[in-house]
Amino acid sequence: MMRRTLALAVLLATVPSLAHAQMPAGYDPDESHIQPYTLLDPLTFSDGSRVNTAADWPRRRTELLRLFEQNVYGRTPEAAKHIPLRFHVDEADTPALGGKALRRQITVYFSARREDGPKEHLLLYLPANAHGPIPVVIGLNFFGNQTVLADPGIRLNPVWARAQHTTGPAHLETPAESTRGMQTQEWQVEKVLARGYAFATIYCGDIDPDFTDSIQLGVRPLFYAPGQTAPAAEDWGALGTWAWGLSRAVDYLQTDRHVAPHRIAVTGHSRLGKAADWAAAQDPRFAIILSTESGKAGQSLYRRRYGEDIRHLEHSFPHWFCQNYAKWVGRETEIPVDGNLMLSLLAPRPVYVASAKDDLWSDPRGEFLSAVDASRVYRLLGHQGLVTTEFPPVDHPVDTPVQHDVAYHIRTGKHDVTAYDWDQYLSFLDLHWGRRQ
Repeated sequence: MMRRTLALAVLLATVPSLAHAQMPAGYDPDESHIQPYTLLDPLTFSDGSRVNTAADWPRRRTELLRLFEQNVYGRTPEAAKHIPLRFHVDEADTPALGGKALRRQITVYFSARREDGPKEHLLLYLPANAHGPIPVVIGLNFFGNQTVLADPGIRLNPVWARAQHTTGPAHLETPAESTRGMQTQEWQVEKVLARGYAFATIYCGDIDPDFTDSIQLGVRPLFYAPGQTAPAAEDWGALGTWAWGLSRAVDYLQTDRHVAPHRIAVTGHSRLGKAADWAAAQDPRFAIILSTESGKAGQSLYRRRYGEDIRHLEHSFPHWFCQNYAKWVGRETEIPVDGNLMLSLLAPRPVYVASAKDDLWSDPRGEFLSAVDASRVYRLLGHQGLVTTEFPPVDHPVDTPVQHDVAYHIRTGKHDVTAYDWDQYLSFLDLHWGRRQ
């Protein structure tokens, strides 16, 4: 039963990926059918006045953050920003991967006293031969820490599951041994370590289960007002809580003497790419952003009306968003935010945007055009944006031999994360932080 229910949890969690490969009837992949549209301008204030100098940008940035809170992700509660955390190192510096790494496993408790409430389990690998504080790449995983690498020492912490052929409540259960390393190709942990970077990950379900009807099982009820039993219109959705959970991991990482506290890169794929984008938009401690196919409600453009739309997102995954998001169904040209504004919120930090040729549902060209437009903000702030406005050929990353802060590629393949993506990401980190191996 354990294997069957976990298998179902995996299937449910990968439904969006299947949707990317098998798009709904009536979907039109013809670029020539896109209607004319006008992008929102990151350099124009809501009152119509212009952002003319770098000194104007913080005020415009505050406006944009508020628009995303009100219309997409919801507000991160003030109490959540100041929650008293407690860190417990469950395993410290155990040799792993044939001596190539040291493994640490840490529990981050969202309470100074309680151990029975929500908490996140942080898995951290450090390259064994690295010296001094080490830059780290962190990202949320879909199915449990044990899935990122076939390492028998990774703790089998509980994951969320739902019994097959039922609509009963989700429940926690210990994952099967057979799930170890089932997403090794997507994570490329050993490649990251071989290049001299540390690697950290957390199961997103530790923070909030990815089920529409499981709001009460995650962290959100911790921050309800007295007497509140359900989310209000601007309360955060799961994407907001996942972003918050990434920041709580940074709270720990900045206390770890092995980690370079100002060199933390965040990564994510698909819905967890959206969460990584939103985490970095709110938290400047994420120094570099590596986002793979975050699509609509991430880095691609609503206004192109190409690929996934708000109707599909709101119907299939309403728990990801604040309740206000529903009012924009069918109104892609009216919602006051878009992917180019999300990427603008990341400026001037280095950001790598990655797409896939067969992932039309995520709108690769829209992701590219967002990067092109947001590059204007990078230039305003004195940084190098994307070096071209021409959509690149497949498998030819937009790159330059001099340091740049916005990068892009579209690769062969489907909605996924591959070794090719990681090769580009690691080279981008080398460019900004210096090759470590």
